[in-house]
Amino acid sequence: NKNKTWQNLDLTSSVQAVINLSLKSSKLPKNLTPALSDVRRNKSFWLDQECSVDFPDVKVPDCQAGDPAGKKIMVVYGDSHASMWMTALDSIAKNSGYKIYLFAKLACPLVEVAIWSYQLNRPFNECNEWQRMVLPKIRELQPDILVVTDQWKPAVVDGKKADAETTNVWDSEFPKALAKLNTYTQKLVVIGNNPSMQQDSVTCSSKPRANIALCISSRSQAGNGVINRIEEAAAREIGATYIDTVSLACNDYLCPIVIGNKFVYFDQWHFTETYVKWLTPVIKRAMRI
Repeated sequence: NKNKTWQNLDLTSSVQAVINLSLKSSKLPKNLTPALSDVRRNKSFWLDQECSVDFPDVKVPDCQAGDPAGKKIMVVYGDSHASMWMTALDSIAKNSGYKIYLFAKLACPLVEVAIWSYQLNRPFNECNEWQRMVLPKIRELQPDILVVTDQWKPAVVDGKKADAETTNVWDSEFPKALAKLNTYTQKLVVIGNNPSMQQDSVTCSSKPRANIALCISSRSQAGNGVINRIEEAAAREIGATYIDTVSLACNDYLCPIVIGNKFVYFDQWHFTETYVKWLTPVIKRAMRI
């Protein structure tokens, strides 16, 4: 059985221990990293350049990373979260002899149907156009490992944003998209949605005499539970590796904004580069490479 849903390895237990300890604190640690004034800029190098294709653009830049002399190929495909995880994946690939090809488009998930763009305030046609250009390239590369990740976006019904339909669309379309991707590679890895915080961590913790306990989000609200369950079940069904990232930032109930001495989010939806770097050994173990 190729099924490798990964949740409870030893490393997760140690991350959980650090999370539980961190939840006891109400003040930012003195050795906070990055410093609060630097958190907004503490993001993956891959997010702030042309490799993360902008909302209105339909282009496929040549973005390579990992080991330039690597004989094995890793493809990383998805939205801004693919670029976010590149901090870890680039390091893992360099150490394991993989050349990486990154295909990332902001806010463009893996489902191959119309979804809504908040940024363009209309159906996100550019996402589907971009997918049609990228998928044949991934198939042609025949990667040894294909890593995919996305964050769900609202569905479109009759040309309008349809939040209520999103779960149904994911339920029917995500397994199809994943099954197709699975035919392109020997090893498919799905990195699940990380928490979507209920408020902006930087704004919340920048208030005078801020109590960072008030910046915490509940796992039930932040954990993208319904979508992650759909994505995990789809991965399990085809024997892909699924990495639960909510357990890397929340305990069973709560998701703090500082874990250890690390600030976790640079906005409501993305981990800081510092936090992704800290998680690199966990991600490597989860990928089993």
